[in-house]
Amino acid sequence: MQHVKSVVRSAQWRLTIIRFFARFALLLTIGVFALFVATLMDRLLGVFIDWTIAPYVAAGTALVGALVWSLFTRPRTLAAARMLDERAGLRESLSTALCVEHQSDTWSKAVVLTAEEKARTLRVAQAIPIEAPNRWYVPAFAILGTAILWASLPRYDLLGLFAKREEKQVNQQEILQVKADVKAKDDKLSEMLAKAGVELKKEEQNDNATAKPATELTAEEIRRSAVRKLTDVNEKLNQMQQSERQQQLQGLKDQMKQLKQPGPGPLQELSKNMAKGDFAKAQENLQDLQKKLEDSKLSPQEKEQLTEQLKNLSEQLKNQAAKQEELKNLMQKAGMDKKTAEELAKQAAKNPDAVKKALEQMKNLAPEDQKKLMESAMAMAKSMQQGDKMSEAMQQASKGMSQEGMSKEGQQAMQQMAQQLSEMEQMAQEGKSLEAAMSEAQQQLKEMGGKCDNPGECEGCKNGGKCEGGNCKGKGNGMWRQGDSANQGQGSGGPGKGDGASPEQQAADFKMDKKKANTKTGAGPIISTRLVQGDQVRGESTADFESAVETAKGEAAEALESNRVPREYQDAVKKYFGTLEKKADAASAEKKSDQKSDKPAEKK
Repeated sequence: MQHVKSVVRSAQWRLTIIRFFARFALLLTIGVFALFVATLMDRLLGVFIDWTIAPYVAAGTALVGALVWSLFTRPRTLAAARMLDERAGLRESLSTALCVEHQSDTWSKAVVLTAEEKARTLRVAQAIPIEAPNRWYVPAFAILGTAILWASLPRYDLLGLFAKREEKQVNQQEILQVKADVKAKDDKLSEMLAKAGVELKKEEQNDNATAKPATELTAEEIRRSAVRKLTDVNEKLNQMQQSERQQQLQGLKDQMKQLKQPGPGPLQELSKNMAKGDFAKAQENLQDLQKKLEDSKLSPQEKEQLTEQLKNLSEQLKNQAAKQEELKNLMQKAGMDKKTAEELAKQAAKNPDAVKKALEQMKNLAPEDQKKLMESAMAMAKSMQQGDKMSEAMQQASKGMSQEGMSKEGQQAMQQMAQQLSEMEQMAQEGKSLEAAMSEAQQQLKEMGGKCDNPGECEGCKNGGKCEGGNCKGKGNGMWRQGDSANQGQGSGGPGKGDGASPEQQAADFKMDKKKANTKTGAGPIISTRLVQGDQVRGESTADFESAVETAKGEAAEALESNRVPREYQDAVKKYFGTLEKKADAASAEKKSDQKSDKPAEKK
């Protein structure tokens, strides 16, 4: 019975495969019909259908369903034997043998032997061939029809579900974009705040203006939260810029601007950089001077000049009559009598605490006004004190200067000067960092605050403007109206920064004629120059180069003063034009030496 059972098992698997194909075709047709209905629901009603996975789900479901169905309904052994007998024309030989397999009578044994002989020569593949289902074309046509419907049927969205879904997707994309933009700006500002030494408290970093979870915030709410945070940061930075330390720095710069050249000598560059407020460069000049003194590289004449320069600068720094007058006027405006104000102003450089104590005893001012007055007065007093210390150090250094060099007391005075310049340079760096952070915060506030969804929610829309594409487009201000002049808009008239046409502006006819004037080109002044990098050629004129350097240096200085150059590039610009100035001086000196060498010798 070994061969009989083998061919019957083979017949079982082939029948299972044939049933699998038939049932897969049936289930696939049902799945395609479901996709057909889904297409109608998607295009007509706007029901959400994820077409990236829907076809695969339908095909996969049909495949798995047909496989499971076929395995669980697999034909039994006797049924497969009867089917094989019928297909092979064996007249139930195999099925009968399976039934009488365990009988011991002669007839049963003969049936089994006969079935074994037939099974040895039987080809199951010919008897039960694996063929496609009878209606295999039905799912193929169903797939083709559904594809045509999906490609040709327009979207009607009768229930508006698709439009709502599209709007939600757009909002989600906008939220992601706004979050990324806000995070990038916040990271950049945080880095600049860290450089400026500004630490925000936890309550200032987190926005608790809304009780919604972060996942439920809209793009506009995220933007408003960022605007609120930037506003707080701007206010804090503004307060820090008006702090006592920064006012002290400004007072020192104003005092240094009044310095005049102390005459020829080694301190020319130092005094020049102090007058410009470049305390870092002045500190370098002082270090170079100290090194020359230690190495005895100054000539006797230069040592005499240095002594006179130190005395001159000391006297200029000691003369603080203007600062004393300013401090006296400030205290008088606060209600202090003239005599007391004069005495305190004179003592301010030596004893700033006396000024502070006197201001604390004034009870006629509100606490906020008293605080502002205290900061301004103490800033003046400390700047005067610092200038006085610098003056004393220079005076001591001038006394310690002799033909043999600098005495020990003079060296200590020079160290005090270096320490004073170091403190000034640190204050200047803090001021630059604060200004850079303030500029970045204001720029971000301008970008974030210039977008809104509804009129009146951002700066340009507060006075009747409109918002187009998320940007403020509005009138801004009306005709001759009182109000805050800090608002911005596209209108004109009244307070604010107008950006529109004049109210009485009218179009007028005009005509343009292009004519060429007959002119004669003759000799005249140079109206344009160009600076070319390269080595100086001997014999060429350096006047044009020096003039170009001087002109460019003046323009750069004006750009730096008006803050047209970003803070992080200002030092590089100063260094570049300083290098050009040195090259121009070197070229001029070389030209003078050449002229002296080319001069004919006098006859005796």
